[in-house]
Amino acid sequence: MSSVRATALGLAAVVLWSTTVAVFRSLAEQLGVFSAGALAYLAAGFIGCGVLAARGRLQPLLREANPRYLAACGFLMTAYTLLLFAAVGFAETRAQVVVAAVANYLWPALTLIFSVALLGFKAALPGLAVGTIAGVSGVVLAVCSDAAGFRWDLFTGSNATTALLAAAGAVCWALYSVAGRRWGAGGGDGAMAVFLLAAGFVLLVVRFLRGEQSQLTGRTLLEAGYMTVFPTLLAYVWWDIAARRGNLALIAAASYLTPLLSVGVTWYYLDVPIAPLQWVGVGLVVAGAAASKLSVRAA
Repeated sequence: MSSVRATALGLAAVVLWSTTVAVFRSLAEQLGVFSAGALAYLAAGFIGCGVLAARGRLQPLLREANPRYLAACGFLMTAYTLLLFAAVGFAETRAQVVVAAVANYLWPALTLIFSVALLGFKAALPGLAVGTIAGVSGVVLAVCSDAAGFRWDLFTGSNATTALLAAAGAVCWALYSVAGRRWGAGGGDGAMAVFLLAAGFVLLVVRFLRGEQSQLTGRTLLEAGYMTVFPTLLAYVWWDIAARRGNLALIAAASYLTPLLSVGVTWYYLDVPIAPLQWVGVGLVVAGAAASKLSVRAA
């Protein structure tokens, strides 16, 4: 696959991901956090692995792919999933979901930082520092703002926990993208289906350990189907291809629009009011990723 096509798939993945937080929150409210995640990921993983097996590519993939790629990216994918779903699902209110959405989208800037540190990308350090500070400041604004304005006391309790879980997930996803580039560039097409299946099984184990209760409705089935096919199966597979074969700096930077799209979808789909300063926070995250992009170039 050409670099241009791989990059285009990565950009499409970014658009699909902007719907993840809102749809998953709605689904988690009906099924439970880990039940919703397990359903979407297991279904996506089985479909993806089934397609690979039918094409005779599953066994060669597992046999020929770099073991470091499979181990590192499989672990980071699962860790990211657990952290993000915990942040979104355990948010005490729908308003806190906005905090999770903003904090999660630190990953574009983090991907660029890790690309410099681990892949040898070149960077103008002042620009990278400005971008990082802007992104972190945006998350702080999102966490500490409500209709009354900015309040430091909001950075406590479940509000802070939601932000920290989502930010930790952002670190894992940025590292996933860099690890995939480093160890998966020479092969591994389709491995994301295996990662999804593995993450789904981990989510299923946690679901039974927690004893979640689920309620199935027509809306639940529609949302579960959407989550399975679009932001889970297609988006992750496309991003995996893009991270290994496309223009990583471009797709990581283009994804700076995702927090704006994600918060907009959350506002519309979950009917959550967004405080003015939270929109400013989203803008800072976007600006931070843009500044980071302008300061980084591939080695």
